[in-house]
Amino acid sequence: MTPWIDPRFGPAGAAVLALLVVWFVVRIARSPGTVARRRAEIESRPDGRIRFHRRYILSWWLLSAVALLPLAFGPGVDPGDYGLRLPGPAGIALALGVFALFAAVVWARDRFLRHRLAAVPPQVAFLLPRTGRERLWGAGTAFTAGICEELVFRGAFLAGAIGGLHLRVWVAGALVSLFFGLGHLYQGLPGIIGTSVFGACATVLYVLSGSLLLPVLVHAAVDLGPFALSRFPPETPAPARPVGSPSPG
Repeated sequence: MTPWIDPRFGPAGAAVLALLVVWFVVRIARSPGTVARRRAEIESRPDGRIRFHRRYILSWWLLSAVALLPLAFGPGVDPGDYGLRLPGPAGIALALGVFALFAAVVWARDRFLRHRLAAVPPQVAFLLPRTGRERLWGAGTAFTAGICEELVFRGAFLAGAIGGLHLRVWVAGALVSLFFGLGHLYQGLPGIIGTSVFGACATVLYVLSGSLLLPVLVHAAVDLGPFALSRFPPETPAPARPVGSPSPG
């Protein structure tokens, strides 16, 4: 057991986390259809990607607020159980250094490698920014993902698995990482595996550092790549058909 993750959830706090888990299970089950609908919405509007970012940012901050509710329901759970603590000066310097390194690697990859859009899975290609304004909103999404997804999964769910299910930290971490990966079901099996592995790495960073700061910054740096730092060519509208020409097919 990790000594600084030692929550004692009361009925209200446990109920909140259980409902949050159920919400994610339903969301995962519906994700293929949801993503198809979202893609249609994005591609039907010039500001579709910006609307996506706005909704994503709002929904994840609301989910984070719900995940924090058990902290208000009694003394059995404190911010430290969620990893809401700062590491020492060396830990802060390490976190900022790793964030800068990840961001620099992503920028360099974008600078010197071209034609990346063709290699992007179609399940996510429609989300990638084409304009400076979309990249600005994408940066907001990247930092929201880093903060909120880590708070919910590595913070609340890991604490719930340890304090509520009484699992050992590494077993809890493996289950939470798999759950995190399943949240990317719409990306197919490679997406599930990749995000599960990332979740496991984030858990290791969290447990070893005793703080969410390092996994938050690493997560944000990883998401900054596709959503803000990379530059994809603007979309070209399909050529208009002459009036009276037959429909294709």
